[in-house]
Amino acid sequence: MNDLDERNRWNPQFRFSDVLEDFDDWLRWRDAASRTAERSLSFERAAYGAHERQWVETTVCGPAESRVVPVFIHGGYWRSLSAEDHRCVLTGLSVLGNRCANIEYRLMPEFRLNDLVGDAAAALGRLATLYPDDTRFLLTGHSAGAHLAVSTALETGLGDRIAGVVAISGVYDLVPVAKSFLQDEIGLTDEEIRTHSLIGASIDAPLLCVVGGNETDEFKRQSLAMAESAGAGHLVVRGAHHLSILSDLNSQKSPLIDALGVWLMSSSHPAEVDTISS
Repeated sequence: MNDLDERNRWNPQFRFSDVLEDFDDWLRWRDAASRTAERSLSFERAAYGAHERQWVETTVCGPAESRVVPVFIHGGYWRSLSAEDHRCVLTGLSVLGNRCANIEYRLMPEFRLNDLVGDAAAALGRLATLYPDDTRFLLTGHSAGAHLAVSTALETGLGDRIAGVVAISGVYDLVPVAKSFLQDEIGLTDEEIRTHSLIGASIDAPLLCVVGGNETDEFKRQSLAMAESAGAGHLVVRGAHHLSILSDLNSQKSPLIDALGVWLMSSSHPAEVDTISS
């Protein structure tokens, strides 16, 4: 198969602006919901490096007696978007812990994937200095952020301080990514593909792979393959696609948030839940 055929095969799996009819509507929803969260929550920012994107923000939002801090890592195919764009998810995640945290990191192609993984791990390490030793972190990531969340659990030495990893609509096999339009934008090297493809990796922390029922076939394949190879949980959000699934993280009463709460307490979870998006 030549390069053009490969692009024609893989582009529809990753380019959501082409495959989702409501793509722009959900971008507007995400931005509006994040502005609403910004107005209703108070944020404190801590740097973990010298670059302008090396920071993590925290907000008080959940039950005071909880010793769990949900930590969110945003997506954007490692090369775009920001933590501020995704403050919308903190509203729903807030019921799972006392404070929520939102990680920002440097972007490709200016920085390499090792740098981004290092940023996420350093941000979590910085958070660990802000809380008592009995505080545990629930790492939650979406899309490329799911990849970084799993990578952080593998890289960091925090061990038992990680309560679990929730990897939502994640990319774990980088070979197809390098055959798509994204290769022109991030320029994955062979070493990065080998080192940072995660399917088959052994992760000590509890892991739950979540995917929308209306995702593209490749995202559904990768989510299931990651879960099966890691002996992890797998949860399908019926009716959700790659962008709309963020609304299930936004609502404190969504079936997804309920399922995450049960999983966090008991490691059990349903195989499927319904989306709240319309």
